[in-house]
Amino acid sequence: MATNASDTALHLWRSKTIDAFAQAEAAVDVLIQKLNATVKADLLSQKIDAARKAKHNGAINEDRKKRIDQLLGELSSLLSLRNDIVHSPMVIEKVGESANATFANPNLQCSFSSFRRVIPAPRLQALATKVSNLAKSLADA
Repeated sequence: MATNASDTALHLWRSKTIDAFAQAEAAVDVLIQKLNATVKADLLSQKIDAARKAKHNGAINEDRKKRIDQLLGELSSLLSLRNDIVHSPMVIEKVGESANATFANPNLQCSFSSFRRVIPAPRLQALATKVSNLAKSLADA
C-alpha cells in the first residue's frame, strides 16, 4: 500500500503530538517535585491534579503557582484528545481531496455504538503546536 503526502503528514503530526504530550508530562513531573506534591498513580491526569492541589512554596511563589495552575488547566482540557490519539490505532479516512486521522479508542467502544474522533491534518498540527507550547511554558514556569 503506497503512502501519499497527506498520509505521511498525518503520521508525522500524530507523532509530534504524542512527543509534545510526553514533554508536557515531563514538565509536570518536575513541577510536582518542586511543589513537594505526592502522586498516588502514574496517570497524567492524576499528576496534574496533584500539582494543582499543591500549595505554593519557597521554590514556587503564589503568583507563579497561579500561572502554573492556569497552564495545567489548559493541559487537562486536552487529555481526552491525548487518550484517543495515544490509545487508538490511527486510520486515515479520505474525504474528497483531503485526509483525516480517525481514532476509535477501544476504551470508549460498546456493543451498541461506536465512537470515533476525526481530526484533519491542520487541526492535528495545531494540537501538536499547542501542546508543545504548553510543555515549554510549564517547563519555564
